[in-house]
Amino acid sequence: MVNILIATGNYHKFQEIKSIIGDSKEINFVYLNRDYKIEIIENGKTYKENAKIKVEGYIKFLNENPELDSEMSLDYIASEDSGLEVECLGGDPGLFTARYAGENASDIENINKLIDAMRVKKECTENRHAKFVCLACLYDIKRRSFRYFEGELKGSISNKISGTKGFGYDPVFFVPEFNKTVAQVDSSEKNKISHRAIAFKQVAEAIKERERL
Repeated sequence: MVNILIATGNYHKFQEIKSIIGDSKEINFVYLNRDYKIEIIENGKTYKENAKIKVEGYIKFLNENPELDSEMSLDYIASEDSGLEVECLGGDPGLFTARYAGENASDIENINKLIDAMRVKKECTENRHAKFVCLACLYDIKRRSFRYFEGELKGSISNKISGTKGFGYDPVFFVPEFNKTVAQVDSSEKNKISHRAIAFKQVAEAIKERERL
C-alpha cells in the first residue's frame, strides 16, 4: 500500500479528491487538519507555481517534524491549485478565486462579489462563458520528482444561486451537459466531469503506473 498526503487544509477538497480517485486497498489517503500549523504563502504567478508551493510547504513542515513524518511513512504528496476564470472579466478571479472577496472570505461572499462584478460589466451581458481550471502537483518522495496534471470544466455563470451541493462557486457555475449548476449535480456525477476529477484521475493513473498496482 502507498501512502499519499493530500496537501490541503480544506477538508471538503480532501474528501472530493479521495472520492475522485476512489476507494482502493492499494492507496491510503492522509489528511493533516488545520490543527497542524503549516504556513503556505500562495504567491505564485501561475496555478502550477502555487500547487508546487503547497507541496514544498508540507515538505518543509514534515522535515521540521521528523517523528510525524516517520509515523506516516509517506510515498507521495499531492496538491492542487484551482481557479474560476470568467471570460468577460478577463479571466478573473483566476489565481484569487478562493479569496476574491478578501482573505478568509466565505463562499457566499465570493459568489456575491462575482455576480456584482459581472452585473456592472457591459461585456458580461451576453458573454457569461467561464471555466474551472485545476493544476494538480504530484511529488514522489523517494525519487524527489514533481509531475503536473491539468483539468478543465467549461460552462457559464448563472445570475442566481441554485443548488446546495458542492462548495465554492458551484451554485453559480452552470454546466450545459446537465442543464444545471454544479451544486445541483450529485457528487458521483460531478466527479466524472469536474476539472479536479480530470486532473486527479491522471494523478491516480501516474501512481498506479509508477507502483505497478
